[in-house]
Amino acid sequence: MNVTGDEALVRRVAGGDKRAFLELYDRYSRPVYATGFRLLGDAQLAEELVQDAFTSVWRRAKSFESERASFSTWLYRIARNRAVDLDRRRRVRPLSVGEDPLRTVSGGPEPEADVDSWDLARALSRIPDEYREVLTLAYFGGLSQREISRRTGVPLGTVKSRTTAAIKSLHRIMTHPFDAETKHE
Repeated sequence: MNVTGDEALVRRVAGGDKRAFLELYDRYSRPVYATGFRLLGDAQLAEELVQDAFTSVWRRAKSFESERASFSTWLYRIARNRAVDLDRRRRVRPLSVGEDPLRTVSGGPEPEADVDSWDLARALSRIPDEYREVLTLAYFGGLSQREISRRTGVPLGTVKSRTTAAIKSLHRIMTHPFDAETKHE
C-alpha cells in the first residue's frame, strides 16, 4: 500500500495543493472532532473547532517544522489551543439551560495520549481490511479469536494468522510512521 506521509502532505499544502489538504482532512477531521467534543462537550463547537483547526493548517502549513513535532502533534496543539479560545468565548456568553461549562481543557494528565490515538487510527487505516477487522473485533469488540471466527465465518487458523500479521504490520507502521510505502507480511 502506498501512503504519503503527513509531513510530505503538509509540504504540498504549503505549496497550495488542495488534494494534499483534503487527504490530511480525511485522516484527521474525525479525531479533531472527537477531541473537540470531549474537551468542549458540545457538537456544534466541536464542528467549529474542526473548521478552525484545518483553516489554520491551510494558512500556516509553511510554518510547520517536522524537526520540532510530528504533524499529528502540531495539529493537536492547534486544536487544543483553539478549544481553549472557543471555551473562553462560550464562557462570556450566557449559558443555555442544561448546558454544562467546560471543566478543563488540559487534555488530562497526558495530553499526548490523544495524539497517540490519532497515530493508532492512522496506522489502522494503513493495514488491509481483513487485518483491521480482526483487530477491531478483538480489541474494541472484546471478542476472542474463536468468537471472531464464528462471527465472520473465517476459519480459526486464518483469524490467528491475520491477527499476528496485523499486529506485525501495526508495529512496523507505528515504529516507522514516515515510510511512504508499507509492505504487508
